[in-house]
Amino acid sequence: MFYPQEMTEIEIIAPAKDLLSVTKALSGQGIFSQTDVNYLNAEKGSQQPNQWQEKATAYSALERRLQSILTSLDVQKKNPSIKEYDSIIEVDKAKAIVDEVEKKVKEIIDQISNENKHIERLKTILLQIEPLVDIDADFTTLQNAKYIHTILGIMPGENVDRLKTSLARIPHELITLTQKQQKAVVWLAASQDNLDVLERAAKSAYLDPISLPDGYSGTPAEISKSVKQSILDAESKIEKLKEPIAQIRLEKEKELTELLWDIKCSHLTTNAILKFGRLKYTYIVVGWVFSNHVDFLKEKLKNISQDILIETRATKRDKDSHEVPISLSNPKLLRPFQMLVGNYAEPKYSELDPTPLVAILFPLLFGTMFGDVGHGLILVLIGWLSLTGKVKIFKFLGGLAPIVIACGIMSTIFGFLYGSIMGFEHAIPALWLHPADEIMTILIITIVGGVVVLSLGYIINIFNLLKVKDWANAFFSHNGIIGVFLYWSLIGMGLALAMPQFGLPTLPFIISTIIGVIGIGLSEVFIRLIEGHRPLIDGGIGTYIVQVVFELLETFISYLSNSLSFVRVGAFAVAHSNLIGVFFILGEMVNPGKGIGYWLMFLLGTVFVVGFEGLIVGIQTMRLTYYEIFGKFFNGGGKKFEPLSLRPIDND
Repeated sequence: MFYPQEMTEIEIIAPAKDLLSVTKALSGQGIFSQTDVNYLNAEKGSQQPNQWQEKATAYSALERRLQSILTSLDVQKKNPSIKEYDSIIEVDKAKAIVDEVEKKVKEIIDQISNENKHIERLKTILLQIEPLVDIDADFTTLQNAKYIHTILGIMPGENVDRLKTSLARIPHELITLTQKQQKAVVWLAASQDNLDVLERAAKSAYLDPISLPDGYSGTPAEISKSVKQSILDAESKIEKLKEPIAQIRLEKEKELTELLWDIKCSHLTTNAILKFGRLKYTYIVVGWVFSNHVDFLKEKLKNISQDILIETRATKRDKDSHEVPISLSNPKLLRPFQMLVGNYAEPKYSELDPTPLVAILFPLLFGTMFGDVGHGLILVLIGWLSLTGKVKIFKFLGGLAPIVIACGIMSTIFGFLYGSIMGFEHAIPALWLHPADEIMTILIITIVGGVVVLSLGYIINIFNLLKVKDWANAFFSHNGIIGVFLYWSLIGMGLALAMPQFGLPTLPFIISTIIGVIGIGLSEVFIRLIEGHRPLIDGGIGTYIVQVVFELLETFISYLSNSLSFVRVGAFAVAHSNLIGVFFILGEMVNPGKGIGYWLMFLLGTVFVVGFEGLIVGIQTMRLTYYEIFGKFFNGGGKKFEPLSLRPIDND
């Protein structure tokens, strides 16, 4: 629970005859993560083709083709009933089935595609013709003049005069057939000798020619009627073409769906085998398995063949264990918070899993900022409705639903502590305090809480470093022992100077602060000394002194800003109690008698506070978790455990 699951590296040498059985056994339980050792290949550099690479390529191509066929047949994506398989499907057998169906389907689909394209072209023509149906002129005659060049088209109405001016120096004829909504339909004619001038003038005036399709003639109304009939004929033809498609789907859907499953399984299997090392008669399989499943996996492999050789190596949690894949194992109640950790980074194998800490601090910080009995219960209800799927509008929360419930519960608890219910601050007695009435108290408390949380982060970091025997950074890094020593010394000195009435001794804190400053200033030297790096100082004494000054300044600013970041927790607690009060004021302005208008404004305020402010508080809580808390101890960078699976349903 507090660390990622313990892993054991396993190396398997299996005879070629047992290859598929071994691969299947390794994939069956979700306990084995494969390592790519393809470089361990005795035949590397050989001119002979790799049969598994060829099969993988063939399965990939067949999978794409079959997916395309199923899409053409309008078969919904689904997996067949899960079934066991003992061998991969033969490429030639699968290809023959795909070729046969593809030939039948492709011919019909191509015809349907051509008809659809034809319909799109006709609709484009119809869009051009429809505005012109009131013109009683034979467009065919206008466009097909024998001795002159003509253009029939649509242009902006304000450009007609400009077009006349452009053509003034050549003999021409320009007739405006109709003009509607600043668009003019014109017929333009000139001799063939003046073709270039006519075309340039028409283009500059933004004259858009109307292209009539072959086979259509007459007035715009007659052409429009003919085009509409052609569209209906094409649509009727498409419906007839869909009949054999529906018949093929009815006959082949189950067979093709199962074939796709077999091809995917075979493809995944060959891809897995390609990552195996290969000797002359055996294959080398390397990967990681959960330590508590090692004996089970050994027994399973030995049941396949006694010729299989197995070697295991337990892995220590040290700073060199970065190659070990990570799998977090937390109780069911904590698993939703793993998502928050995973969004930031996967912990290293040697690091503490921060999920339990996040499961405590995230709802606690949220509840402190959003304390209200009514609003908290609304969040619990929203999270529950999302979790159960009873209201579709809340399904967008997905995996966040349990976190929303936890935050809602904590908000409800703090609502009782603050004496706040649905924004009414004095409706119930406060078990602790009213944030709006004791602003300085809540701000000071949250700063103190922030110091405690930051100190906890420093302590966890020191523990992590000591665990992996990184002595240098454990003692002398900015987040190590010397860093937390300086942090506490500065806090002590600040309290002693700011509050002399409590009688805190100033001198010991001043001395400890000086020691801490010296320790931080020389931290790089000490780290290099312990790790055996030379030289101890890069760039000379002068450069190093300047560097130390700026590092100390950065450290002091970091301590201050990190601690004061938690002021926002108290500030949001105060703002939450006051924000809903704004809507009470607006409600009284709308309806002083507290009638329907007042309560509608109250309802609007509740939606705004729970929705918008709840989102803002969630973002602030995440920021504090990621940057102020994780930044002290959580480095991340682990590689997620990905179990080998040969079932497409697990990989889609």
